[in-house]
Amino acid sequence: MERIGRSGRGSFPRLYTFLLTIFLTIVFAGLAAMMLGCNKPPAQPKPAPSRPSDIRVDVRDGGPVVITTSTSEFQILPSGFLQASLVKDGKRLTLDEPDVGSAGGSDSIMHQGKELDFVPDFGRAKVLESSGKLGRGKRLQLPARPLAPAGTDIERMLVVDTYDDFPNLALVSTTYKNVGTADFQVDQVLMQQHRLSAQQVDAKAQPYDMWSFQGSSYDWGKDDVQKLTRVSSQPNAMGEAVKGGYGGGIPVVAFWTAAVGEAIGHVETLPWTLSIPVKVEADGHVDASVTIPANTLLKPGESYSL
Repeated sequence: MERIGRSGRGSFPRLYTFLLTIFLTIVFAGLAAMMLGCNKPPAQPKPAPSRPSDIRVDVRDGGPVVITTSTSEFQILPSGFLQASLVKDGKRLTLDEPDVGSAGGSDSIMHQGKELDFVPDFGRAKVLESSGKLGRGKRLQLPARPLAPAGTDIERMLVVDTYDDFPNLALVSTTYKNVGTADFQVDQVLMQQHRLSAQQVDAKAQPYDMWSFQGSSYDWGKDDVQKLTRVSSQPNAMGEAVKGGYGGGIPVVAFWTAAVGEAIGHVETLPWTLSIPVKVEADGHVDASVTIPANTLLKPGESYSL
């Protein structure tokens, strides 16, 4: 496979122009909506779907939750780790390899300089029909308590939306609520922390033996698409001033082998300051996540959602 990127090497025009066209189309569509918003009549509520979603959600005591669409499977493991798989020819293909024995899930916060993990409460999980602009689907609501000493008065609600018309996509949102009587500081929010390995689909490969797309405006001339190496590391800052004036880009990182690929991104109607760091760790596994500098003080009863 050729390397493709900003530098102009390889088949630069084809992929980069394609990605740029998609991005500009989204931007122009948004601008058109804003410009025409004053003239068009109010949007009418979308009618409810004529039949329930075909997506299946199985909630098991103690976990996992298994969400099965027509092409994919998303599992929330007892640790809270979200593992995504492509279902093809009767096989489950994935790059996700959760750390065995780890209590850390995919979503956590930094509080007083320490990472605070959460334990899902599968007994209080709710599964609802979802009907919105994306059509028929299923919504999972999964509460969690902190994996911390008593008196850590913060709760998390994880919501996972999946849709029949977008079977390869899971939209994840979280809400952290201060349920105590004192203020609670949220320094940073870590979303969709993934540990990836190419050995999940090829036992002979190195864990980092995969290609990646990293959407940040990093060093000028650096390839957007690159093959990872043992020392690969990139901060992928979005929406903040970094060296050279960069800090924008497309808030998506993607990874793939010849067998399967997986992407992690941030979907909002407004730009957020965040980063999607990618790093090959000492054991060769690839770590990726969405990191948001919350810097928020929650009063009793207040929530922080994203």
